[in-house]
Amino acid sequence: MKESAIGIMDSGIGGLSVVLAVRELFPSCPIVYFADPLHFPYGEKEERELFAIVQPIVDFLVYGVGVQILVVACGTVSSLLLPRLQRGYSVPLVGIVEPACREALVHVPEGAIGVLATRATVRAGSFRRVIERLRPGTPVIEEAWPEFIEAVEKGTCNTLAWKVWVRERLERLHEQGVRGIIMGCTHFAFISDFFEELSRDLFPVINPAASCAREVAQILPRAELCASSSLTVFVRGNQEHFIDAVQNFRFPLPMEVHSFSDVRGWVAYGLP
Repeated sequence: MKESAIGIMDSGIGGLSVVLAVRELFPSCPIVYFADPLHFPYGEKEERELFAIVQPIVDFLVYGVGVQILVVACGTVSSLLLPRLQRGYSVPLVGIVEPACREALVHVPEGAIGVLATRATVRAGSFRRVIERLRPGTPVIEEAWPEFIEAVEKGTCNTLAWKVWVRERLERLHEQGVRGIIMGCTHFAFISDFFEELSRDLFPVINPAASCAREVAQILPRAELCASSSLTVFVRGNQEHFIDAVQNFRFPLPMEVHSFSDVRGWVAYGLP
């Protein structure tokens, strides 16, 4: 690209929450977003399989597109692969785990912190480890909500039945001593208003998209930003379903969407 973009990647629409948060802080910088619905959901995959899926995407964004920073807007990839990926590339790679944990500890001075995430993220225990390192002894209660993640991706989550389902689980977490929750999956961050409404009288909700965007702002010098506010999206998988999901949520930013099979030169980066 003529101007060095901010790269953001996720398995589906969830990472668009990070796009919105980054755009607020960087209104004049091009953003390139890579969605991979072909391999959704990431949260049900083992580390070895997931690395084989994700590494070529990072190669494409770093070497093919030439992003100046890459946001791994996925709790599962951040939990399982981020340190390994960071060692392999010269550009900064930012995940969602540590920024969200730091913010949670500011907003939750005492009591347990809840984490809502994928099964793989819960198995990895990354949020628990970071919180323990930053504030030893803080209780952490992690729950996997794969069925609700799928409902968000399909755009079917904003129903009375799902609201009752979520509210009951939030109340149960409060009864267990949770005094703040981290949305450990950016699919949840994409509907942050939904969670904030249902938990208003229980505890604060930590949006990892906002935390992650502030982390990017600490890394990127504002003076080096560009004068383009373009949003380019590459979709590996069903492009029509991705666009339908984006439209269901009335995503406010204009975007130029490409099916990844349309991108010339992609074979050089080993992407199927």
